[in-house]
Amino acid sequence: MGDPEDRGAGVGQRLQAARQDAGLSLSEVARRAGVGKGSLSELERGLRPARLETLWALSTALGVPLGRLVGDDPEPARGAAVHARLIDRWRSDALFELYRGTVGRRLQRSPAHGPGVVEVLTVLAGRLEAGPEGSPAVAATGGSLTFDGSLPHTYRALETPCEVLIVIRYGPPPQA
Repeated sequence: MGDPEDRGAGVGQRLQAARQDAGLSLSEVARRAGVGKGSLSELERGLRPARLETLWALSTALGVPLGRLVGDDPEPARGAAVHARLIDRWRSDALFELYRGTVGRRLQRSPAHGPGVVEVLTVLAGRLEAGPEGSPAVAATGGSLTFDGSLPHTYRALETPCEVLIVIRYGPPPQA
């Protein structure tokens, strides 16, 4: 699972490597992600933890999958409501990442990800509301939601704890 160069590296090291691989300055990545340059520098140096929402903004700005920054850390990436840990990655017609997570009752807003990103959330326990801002859908235990991750979207549990599996597909939209 994951890229071999990512194993054993922390989020800050993976973030810095992705930025350098892209040939971008701290200032440019900070501008693209809507993050302060000082905050980005602190993230790269491991002086502050990165919230899940920030990691998504940075991965989108860098044009890399979220898993490149999250890596195989045993601790989940934490957002306002979603806490998720990367379980596996694979390629077929696109790159796929599988996360196991929990969703709390607080509303979490997620900015648009890159073009062609699709999210599939399968509810293992509880009830979840998630999807594009303004038109989220609800799923209960055993149900799934699929939505276009390249649009701003939200997540929140209607019952806690809400346990989910999240599959993220990166690539061109699937052909019908």
